[in-house]
Amino acid sequence: MNLFFKDIVDISNEGRQHAQKRKIVSILNKAEQALTIPELCKKVRLSVPTGTRLINELIEQKVIVDSGKKETGNGRRPSLYKMDKNYAYSIGVIILLKGLSISVYNLAMEEVYSDEIEDFILKNNLECLETVSSHIKKSIQQSGIKKNKILGMGVGITGRISSKTGTSYNYFNFLESSLVEYFEKSFQFPAYLDNDTHLIGLAEQVFGKARNVRNAFVVNLSQGLGLAMITNREIVTGDDGFAGEFGHMQIVGSNKLCLCGKRGCLETVVSGHALEEDFKEHIEAGETSLLTLNKKNKEVSFKKILKAAREGDALSISLTHNIGFKLGNALGNIINLLNPGVIIIGGKFAPAKNILFDSIKSGMIHTSLSLLLQSCELTFSSVGTDAAIKGAGALVLRRKNLI
Repeated sequence: MNLFFKDIVDISNEGRQHAQKRKIVSILNKAEQALTIPELCKKVRLSVPTGTRLINELIEQKVIVDSGKKETGNGRRPSLYKMDKNYAYSIGVIILLKGLSISVYNLAMEEVYSDEIEDFILKNNLECLETVSSHIKKSIQQSGIKKNKILGMGVGITGRISSKTGTSYNYFNFLESSLVEYFEKSFQFPAYLDNDTHLIGLAEQVFGKARNVRNAFVVNLSQGLGLAMITNREIVTGDDGFAGEFGHMQIVGSNKLCLCGKRGCLETVVSGHALEEDFKEHIEAGETSLLTLNKKNKEVSFKKILKAAREGDALSISLTHNIGFKLGNALGNIINLLNPGVIIIGGKFAPAKNILFDSIKSGMIHTSLSLLLQSCELTFSSVGTDAAIKGAGALVLRRKNLI
């Protein structure tokens, strides 16, 4: 039986041994290098005879593996041990307005399978939810991973999410139970739910530039706009899990109607949707772009505009600069409020960093206090545009205390 399938909470000898094995596995999977039995025993606070017995049992169960000998100055070289990274797997799922992504990761967070459904359109109905479930089941089958090897599934979805109750308030909110309960009943393994922006923040904290940083902002600039706030090394979720709705702050002079129903939200002028609308307005006003020379480009997505900007299209560069400046203006106000040490720009806009950096910085200079701005580093994600899906997979390992 998978070591993580059941938590034994009693104080019997079996319960204590189970907890000790879990702690050994947790330490090994978090360790950056293989460890000897005495090193493990010291960390788990076990006697060497007891630790040796438990480790031998874990080896027999194919949970941990021998990793060679430790180099020493003299005497017998002790054996090193590490986790079998393929002992168990996590599944990451990201559900966006336009796109569904599914990945399978081993314990080393190496992607062993991935699938992306680009023609997926998120709708708040049962048919769409069943489509999501069908694609997940298909991906699990195609990955070849046995069900008893799956630790759980992390799901990120756009909109208002309560990670505490596993409830999605904007999409699939018609269920009698929570969305997490629906997935757990469908797949018969644990499921965890969070906002896609919070998962980008988790990915940056575990794998990226927010690692070992006490206070950071991670901006999710994609079709919409979100913010993961890391304070004292913890992602701020708020009482109900809604913290980080940066795109719905009204700190710009705009009267545009937002998807939320209010006017003047930041997301109406700083987002992929805003970039598409700006591009359309300028083309209708008679301006030209390389994108409009191709008659096939009837619908120009923000991703195509960003690509054109990177390739030198003047209109695309100008519009992207404009969004960067407005984002910087808004971030400057937040810097004054919370004094982060680093701001990381992630999401689908991250590849346009060479175009965005100066404009964001310029916008920040206009609104932030100079002393606070001097101590705040502006940088772009090193995790890449797949940060959300990686964060979804990492969410499972985080809940199991494996990272």
